[in-house]
Amino acid sequence: MTDDITPLISLREGEEGIIQLVSGGAGLIGRLASLGITSGVKVRIVRNIGGPLLVTTNGTRIAIGRGQAQKIGVRRLTAESKQAESA
Repeated sequence: MTDDITPLISLREGEEGIIQLVSGGAGLIGRLASLGITSGVKVRIVRNIGGPLLVTTNGTRIAIGRGQAQKIGVRRLTAESKQAESA
């Protein structure tokens, strides 16, 4: 991952990010896409304490295994980027 793209698993509870890429095989990419986890989607971490990550996207809660979350690259949203996004 690049400097501005970090694995989804590295976000803490309450943090948000925009999905930039999903690495993995066609099966994983297709399964995540069917759950709404695709490039450009905003996700918020609900729980990241051992076990699967619990995230919300578009009003839906989704559990994502830690190995899968490692393969999802996100751009972490900061206070500045949230302000720019809403402007």
